Amino acid sequence: MKKRWVVLAVSWIVFFVAFLDRVNLSVAMPLISKEFSLSPEQVGYLFSAFFITYTIFQIPGGYLSDKVGPKKVLLVALVWWSIMTMATGVARSFSQFFIVRVLFGIGEGLQPPCAFKLNSNWFPNQERATANAIFTSACSFGPAIAPSIAVAIIGLWGWHALFYIFGGLGFVILPLLHFLVKNSPEEDPTISKEEFEYIKNGQVEIAQSTSDETSVGLMSVLKNRNICLLALTYFGFMCAFFGLLSWLPSYLVKARGFELVKMGIFSGLPFLALGIAQPFGGWLSDKVFSGHRKTQAILVNLAAGPVLYGVVAAPTENIAMGLLVCTGFLVGMAFGPLWAMPMESVKRSYVGMATGVMNAGGSIGGILSPIIIGYLVGMSGYNAAFVFMGGALVFTALVVSLVKLPQKVDVHLTPTTEI
Repeated sequence: MKKRWVVLAVSWIVFFVAFLDRVNLSVAMPLISKEFSLSPEQVGYLFSAFFITYTIFQIPGGYLSDKVGPKKVLLVALVWWSIMTMATGVARSFSQFFIVRVLFGIGEGLQPPCAFKLNSNWFPNQERATANAIFTSACSFGPAIAPSIAVAIIGLWGWHALFYIFGGLGFVILPLLHFLVKNSPEEDPTISKEEFEYIKNGQVEIAQSTSDETSVGLMSVLKNRNICLLALTYFGFMCAFFGLLSWLPSYLVKARGFELVKMGIFSGLPFLALGIAQPFGGWLSDKVFSGHRKTQAILVNLAAGPVLYGVVAAPTENIAMGLLVCTGFLVGMAFGPLWAMPMESVKRSYVGMATGVMNAGGSIGGILSPIIIGYLVGMSGYNAAFVFMGGALVFTALVVSLVKLPQKVDVHLTPTTEI
C-alpha cells in the first residue's frame, strides 16, 4: 500500500475512535437521564458541554499543527480524550457529567485540524476531496457502529462499563499513530521516490497572494472571506449533523417507541448511509465537479433539508427510517467538497489554522444545536426540532453559494500518471 494511504488509514482509525467516544453519551443518555432525573434542557446542556472546549481548542490545534507538526499534537490529544472518556463512567451527577465532558472536549478539539493538516501534506490536489471524504467518513461509521456495540456493552455490564471500554480503545491504537505516521512525506524515509514526486508534483498553491495572505499567522486566515463563509457554512451544517447525532436515539425511544436494542440498531442506519456516501461524494467532487465543488454542496444540502423535516411527519416508522437514511446519504455527499474548499482558499502553510477556523464554526453549531433542540423538545415536542435541523441544511446551502474559490496555478508539473 502506498504510504499516503497508510497515513490516511491511521488518521481514519483515530477519527473513528474519536467519534465512538463522542456518541457513547447519546446512546447511554436514555438510561442516564432516567437514573439522574434529567430534564430535556439538562440533557441538551450535557450534549453541548463537550463543544465548549472543542470549539475553543480548534484554532490552537490548527496553530500547533502548523508550527510543531500534527503528529505530536494528535498523540497528546488522543491520550487526553481517552482518559476523559473513561472518567465519564465515574460521574454521578449532572455537574460531574458536565465538567468531564468539558474536559473531554479539549483533546477532541485538537484533533480535526491536525488530521486535515496531515491530509494536506500527504495528498496531491487531484486526490484531496477523495482523501478528505474517506477521512470524514469515520464520523459517520462511528455513529453507525457505536450504538449496537454500546447497547451490547450496556446490556452485559451497564452504562459505566461503556465509557471504560471505549476510552481504553484510544490506548490500543496509540502505537499505530506513533510508529506509522510522519508529519509529511519529507520526514518519511520509507516513502518511494515515485510516490514522493507524485505527491509534490500534484500539490498547488494560490496563484496570487493578497495583502491579507502575506501577513503572518491567524489574522491572515480570519481575514480570508472564503474561510469566514465556510465557517458559517459549517455552523449550519453541524447544527443539523450534531443535532441529529445527539438527539436521534432519544427521539427513536421516546417519540417512536423503540426498545433500547432496536434503537441501537436503527439509530446507526442514517450514519451508515452517510459513511457510504462520503467517499462517493469526494470522488464526485474531484472527478465531476472539479472546479465547481460548491455546486455539489449546494444541491445536496438543498435536497437534504426538506427530507429531514419529513421524518417527523412520516406516518410509519419504516417511512421515517427511510427518510433518515436518505438524509444521511445526501449529507454525506457534502463532506468532500466542503473540506476541499478551505484547502483551496489559503496557502498550504496555513491549512491547519484554516481548517481549525472552519471546524470551530461547526463546533459553535455543535454547542448551540443540542441546547436549542432540548428547549424545543421541552416546549413543543420533536416537530419543531426537525424544522430547526432541516432549516439549518437549507441555510448551509445558501451560505456556501457565496464562496468564490480563487484561481490556482501548479507549483510543479501536474502528474500524468497516478500511482
